[in-house]
Amino acid sequence: MPKPISIKLIFISLLIGFFFYSCAPNQIISKPYQPGVVITFDDYYINEWCNADTQLATYKWKATFFVSNLPLLKKVDYDNLRKLKKNGHEIAGHGYNHLNAKEFTKTNEISKYIALEITPLLSTLKNEGLPITSFAYPFGANNQSLDFELKKHFKIIRSTSVGKPNIEENSNFYNGTFHQKGIGIDGNYKHFTLDYLKEVLAYARKNNKIVIFYAHKPVQKSTGTYEVEMKTLETICQYVTTNHMKFYTFQELTTLKKQ
Repeated sequence: MPKPISIKLIFISLLIGFFFYSCAPNQIISKPYQPGVVITFDDYYINEWCNADTQLATYKWKATFFVSNLPLLKKVDYDNLRKLKKNGHEIAGHGYNHLNAKEFTKTNEISKYIALEITPLLSTLKNEGLPITSFAYPFGANNQSLDFELKKHFKIIRSTSVGKPNIEENSNFYNGTFHQKGIGIDGNYKHFTLDYLKEVLAYARKNNKIVIFYAHKPVQKSTGTYEVEMKTLETICQYVTTNHMKFYTFQELTTLKKQ
């Protein structure tokens, strides 16, 4: 009668098989997503957004435009927003009146904030053929109670963060949650330099990350606050295309798995 194979021998055989499989030269190690960038813009600099789109179209870029101050918008503005959407960009929300949500809800119920800022934002953009699923807090001002309430209305939201000297400590990389943070690339931010920006992009590429940026008004030469120079946007686009990274819209993050 043959002797039974020992458990130890079976274990050794499995280890040998795993070793040769893991070292196979043609093995493809899958990653949850391609490293890349989410470029976002806040407020209602719609003419400047359209000009930037024209200049950056050669890179086949994609961006997300968080629009606010809807009572000030005209028909031509909505026409331009629809054009941006047609070109592959995302139109998202930044508040009907651009109220500071955190400050407003210190003295008012959250329900009042929703009634003033969110409900008319959603309905107006939907009526203009621009339904939205993403939201960015004006001034980046948020709290957990607001996050909880906004989850009833949006698939994903964004606030802001400050760039840190140790890039791996930055919170502006996609983390797989409902609430994401972006890092400012307007010229007036203390952390901003083109060299630092390139370091952030290099870290994202090397570590298979998606970095989230936010800006406001694209200009050729910055002379004030809340302005991002076209040179900055071109630097990002050039880096992404040269290094085989990917442009994501903000809402596309909701389709990815957490790394």
